[in-house]
Amino acid sequence: MALSIRTEKQGTKLKLILAGKLSTLEAKDFDTAFAEVAADAKEALLDFSGVDYISSAGLRSLFLAKKKMMQQGGELKVLYPTEDVMSVFKATRYDNVVTIVERGTADDAPVFYPLRPVQRWMVDTHFQKAQSTMMNTGALIQMDVSIDMEVLAAAVNSLLEAYDIFRCRLVFHPENGEICQRFDGEVAKVYVETLSDEALEQRKQELKLPYELIDHPLYRIFLMKTASAKYLYVDFYHAIMDGTAIVLLFWRDLDKRYTQLQKGEEPKGLGKVHLYSDYILEEKEIPAAEREAGHAYWRQMVSGFSIEKYLPVPDVQGESDTPEHEIEVPFAGMEKGFFKGKSFNENTFFIAATLLALAKASRQKEAILGWVHNGRMTSAERRLMGLMLDQFPLRWSFDRDMTVREFLQALEQKITEGMQYRKSLDIVYEEGLEDGIPSFILQKGSMGRRGSMKFAGTEAVIVEMPANEISAADNTMDIEMNTHDDGTYSLVLDYDNCRYTEAAMRRFAAAMEKIVYGLQDEDGKILALLD
Repeated sequence: MALSIRTEKQGTKLKLILAGKLSTLEAKDFDTAFAEVAADAKEALLDFSGVDYISSAGLRSLFLAKKKMMQQGGELKVLYPTEDVMSVFKATRYDNVVTIVERGTADDAPVFYPLRPVQRWMVDTHFQKAQSTMMNTGALIQMDVSIDMEVLAAAVNSLLEAYDIFRCRLVFHPENGEICQRFDGEVAKVYVETLSDEALEQRKQELKLPYELIDHPLYRIFLMKTASAKYLYVDFYHAIMDGTAIVLLFWRDLDKRYTQLQKGEEPKGLGKVHLYSDYILEEKEIPAAEREAGHAYWRQMVSGFSIEKYLPVPDVQGESDTPEHEIEVPFAGMEKGFFKGKSFNENTFFIAATLLALAKASRQKEAILGWVHNGRMTSAERRLMGLMLDQFPLRWSFDRDMTVREFLQALEQKITEGMQYRKSLDIVYEEGLEDGIPSFILQKGSMGRRGSMKFAGTEAVIVEMPANEISAADNTMDIEMNTHDDGTYSLVLDYDNCRYTEAAMRRFAAAMEKIVYGLQDEDGKILALLD
């Protein structure tokens, strides 16, 4: 395996995580990479836990790296060498040349990172039903029979080593007891398993379990073969990964790595890896004044909200007599081609329909919801593996009539206005301003509940995307509009079955479907849609 290098930097402290071999060619790559990032560093830590071989050229590179650090008044340490590499260090008495820190020594001190506000919100929401799977997000995918599962395993393992999010562990801070996170967890190798059909069914049931949250891996990946099929199961704790990270980043990166390995090449040319831990530190440095600028805006947006006033009128009192809490309703007659050439997009259109449906169901002239955005607005954020989503509160008053066209234009402006205060959403999460507020999300293509995805020129089919055990928004409803690869739409409602029957939710879906049809007439009046 060639050498891979990940860089973490906090001020003048530099850490390079190396994996693979450090021989003649790789040593040149290391020299170049180190020179690029070490210019202003005062402490350089080289994590050797993933290095399985070092040559004399590699030893020379370490010597030159140490010399550079000394010239700029800094120091260099080699951390956690493997047994094979440590044997080379001992044979050459290299501990007299550079400082070497083995596992379990005093210098092996963990670095603690705060939870981002949206992460803490998700964890605290999960604690409402701590033994539920509300924050599990994954799928069982059937791979094409032509896929080489051993090559796929190598691609998965290469990917897991490349991103720090898979080393994320939730822990209690030893000084203040806060739940925080570390990014130094072990990444276990993924292997191919051969299972009978019965064993596969048993495995499916075992996977429907909540995560052990503290100091345990927060993802599950299994490669499984039966006599007739090949499967990939991927599942993540939602507080570390979102749908965009899974489908657009993880899946595409896995495809690239598999394709390169299939050709006999080492994974390369995948671009710079952006570290989630770095993003946490950057976000932490946002000035308080910049955050506070939008706090009043968000508080005003949700002021006066109550479940009794703004949610559909309940038709259940007390405990539910059924475990069912989710329905999916196809929206026949609504197709993606409708949006071609329109001045508004799908997201705005379906948010509009949701606002109208909530106002009608709650018998109010106003509606409040929280709409989910993937949280990636810059080029760096769009390449960042990890949880990035944001949930924006949105309020609309239907106190005057207007055409559908005017409504959609005004709503688009309101959505854009709110997104300017994105970095102030910390107050929404920290103060629970969205507690009880129904959420809306537009899921596109393979991020929806069914369909297939391209993989290495083949079709990978989503076999199961199990419904979470309970809604992630307790005592309210999640409204999910799925746009499928065939251009059709379906509405998924995840609801509190202690407030609503399935029949009530089907009535809500039918009313929203009627509103969707009404919104297709841009000259129509919106108040007529509330009748």
